[in-house]
Amino acid sequence: MRPRALAALGLVALAGCGGGATAPDADSTAPDADSTAPDADPTAPDARPHVPGNPGPGGHALAYYRLESHAETLSTPAMATATTGSTIVVSVGRGDVAAHAAPTDNRGNGAYAQLGTTHTYTNWPSSGTALYARADALGGDGHVVTVPALDHDEVTLAAVEVIAGDGGGTTIGDVTWREVLAGDPLTASPVTTDGPAVLVAFWWGDAGADGDKTAVPDQGFTVVDAILDEGSLVQCAVAVKEVEAAGTYTVTWTATPVQGAQLYLVAIE
Repeated sequence: MRPRALAALGLVALAGCGGGATAPDADSTAPDADSTAPDADPTAPDARPHVPGNPGPGGHALAYYRLESHAETLSTPAMATATTGSTIVVSVGRGDVAAHAAPTDNRGNGAYAQLGTTHTYTNWPSSGTALYARADALGGDGHVVTVPALDHDEVTLAAVEVIAGDGGGTTIGDVTWREVLAGDPLTASPVTTDGPAVLVAFWWGDAGADGDKTAVPDQGFTVVDAILDEGSLVQCAVAVKEVEAAGTYTVTWTATPVQGAQLYLVAIE
């Protein structure tokens, strides 16, 4: 996590955690965010192929502010989402945990419902993450998700669409969260599905500002968005996996440098 340093808007249409408001390791020389962040997979498509008739990954995007003066809202790049029937899953990390507020969008879906509670970091108790979703969302080309942003706060916003299978909508199934401290395996608490589903995993690492990071999931998950640059920002990685049958599933992340993380795992059926 990071404290207050340089801020800039980063927009990644495929790919962030960082900052405690009082964390001592702020990097005052951190470079501005790059809208073509190298952590993003430039080949990751907005709508990933999926098994016909099953839920599948759709549009996704990530945006972030570094720690400095910036606009009072943070918005994702425009996504191409289904016109109806999708679920949009959103996770937000903030340097100031008290600033968490529900996302909205430009498709008239209202405030996204929070799933569970806001979670502070053990090592950065003034900072934290939250998870939100909107089931049966209205969508279309140019779909943008927005959250409020305090001046001089680092914020990362990640959104993933799960599209419906044939002849139906999508529902929010099992949702888990856990925090793992450095030195232990970064394994998410498992989720159980009743049938075919898309699993969405968010990794919010708690390392300091120095150096670039890596975060790699196992179990066949594919990273679709990430911001893992050095500096005062909230680093995050987002990964998805399709499962074709009922079962219990988890994911373990391998990260450098060694660090802890908050881990969300969401099943959309």
